[in-house]
Amino acid sequence: MGYVMMYGECYSCGKVFGFNPHRVPSIRIDGKRQPICRACVEKANPIRRIKGLPPAVVYDDSYDAIPEDEL
Repeated sequence: MGYVMMYGECYSCGKVFGFNPHRVPSIRIDGKRQPICRACVEKANPIRRIKGLPPAVVYDDSYDAIPEDEL
């Protein structure tokens, strides 16, 4: 069994990064999930708290490779 890493651009900053497509923090744009990198989530969470919104959740495996059979 192998492992795979999804790569894409962060919707917020444009940086290319690797992530688990099932667990990465994201926002919906036109019905499609757009991934957000860890640095942008860490920047956004204090602002979300100030606005009374819950922080975006970053799971332990949000930015890890996943077994290929989980795609």
